[in-house]
Amino acid sequence: MKKRLLKLTCLIMLLSVSSVYAQKVTGKVTSESDGAPMPGVSVLVKGTATGTATDSDGSYALNVSDVSNGTLVFSFIGYVTKDVPLQGRSVVDVVLTEDATQLSEVVVTALGISRETKTLVYATQQVKPSQLVEVRDANNVMNSLQGKVANAVITQGSGGPGSGVRVVLRGNRSIQGSNNA
Repeated sequence: MKKRLLKLTCLIMLLSVSSVYAQKVTGKVTSESDGAPMPGVSVLVKGTATGTATDSDGSYALNVSDVSNGTLVFSFIGYVTKDVPLQGRSVVDVVLTEDATQLSEVVVTALGISRETKTLVYATQQVKPSQLVEVRDANNVMNSLQGKVANAVITQGSGGPGSGVRVVLRGNRSIQGSNNA
């Protein structure tokens, strides 16, 4: 009888500790500009490697060990990173704001050497950050350059998610017939 009571007490303690140890936190991430759900937002528990990403509806679910003192970090390219303390909540909805100052003008040269535009002896093309925000394909930034850079032909690979992009500058003029950038 004592053995059975001891086993039952241990089981109850184990269940109560496990329910306190990891609790499920859920929520939805939306954009401040239009209120649309944001898929692919990174959601991390601050100070740990525990994390997830939002689904196509902007929803997420994450097991958090310390709901009372934990903090979630929400990050997405082009948006301000937001730290949200949990404070014992199990549902945390977040609205992210755009970060218009994140992108700046870039001059790309051979071997990654930084130079000012006026010191270059060859033609350059500027694409302003505001033009890159008008993305045709949200999954691939290279596709947003299509039609904005002179003499650059940018074509999608297979068309599937994560497929490569072919960039040809000034036509096919090499021996192998390829000028991939």
